[in-house]
Formats: sequence, structure tokens, C-alpha cells
Amino acid sequence: MAEQKWKMSKHPLYRGDRKTGVSIPNPTADGSIVRHILFLEGPGRETPYLSTSEEYESANNFAAGGGVVWEIYLKTVRAEGVAHISRTELLSLMKGNGKGKAKWENAFEVMQARRYVEQWNEHLLDFRETANPEVTTKKIFKKS
Repeated sequence: MAEQKWKMSKHPLYRGDRKTGVSIPNPTADGSIVRHILFLEGPGRETPYLSTSEEYESANNFAAGGGVVWEIYLKTVRAEGVAHISRTELLSLMKGNGKGKAKWENAFEVMQARRYVEQWNEHLLDFRETANPEVTTKKIFKKS
């Protein structure tokens, strides 16, 4: 049986995170997409984005070590005023030195971030315009 192609209107996005809840983004943190995807500054760094994936298996990889997979539907995301940056859009921004929020000084690092987006089928949820990200994340993510 052929695997179904992911469709925004039908399928959820998945996120691997802690058992106790999804990490809370900071809307005022540095908005660089490359910085976020490359996980620069390591664990605990502030970011206005949450990474999600089209594939449960990818999210499960990030939930390793006692975490769980959370799911979300874009209809819910939009209803709460959270922006969605699709995998396709991310890939289009990550060429050369990047464009827009993916602009970066090092073209190699942009290329590496692009590879990660492709590998994990990544989408970003953008909380830069969200008034209360803590309440919003609790509302929109459900344990898978």
C-alpha cells in the first residue's frame, strides 16, 4: 500500500517534546530560522518557533529519553493566531545565504539547515505574533 502524501487540511503535524508539556516559545527571541533549525546555543535557548514534522517517526526521534509525541492540526493553529511556515516555504527560503528570516552569513550553514528540514520533514510554528504562548501551546497541542 502506497503511503499517503501529507495534506495540511487532513493530517496532523507532530512534535517530540517533554512528557509534561510542549516547550514554550518566546515571541520576542531572535527570529532567525537558521539559528532555530541548527539549534545554535543548544538546549534552553530562546526561540519564537516550535519545530514540527509531517512524520510521527521524526517527532518520536526527538521525544527519545522519556518524552512523548504531541500532535497538532493546522486548523487549530490558525484559529489561535499562530503562523505556520510550511516545509515547502522553508526550503524556498534556504538557498544560497537564505532569504527573509532564513538569511544568514554562512551559506554552508543555510545548506545544512535545509538538509535538516528535508530530513525531518520540518514545519515551523511561528509564535512571534502570539500574545500568550504558554496558554496557546497548552490549547493547541494534544498527546498523540
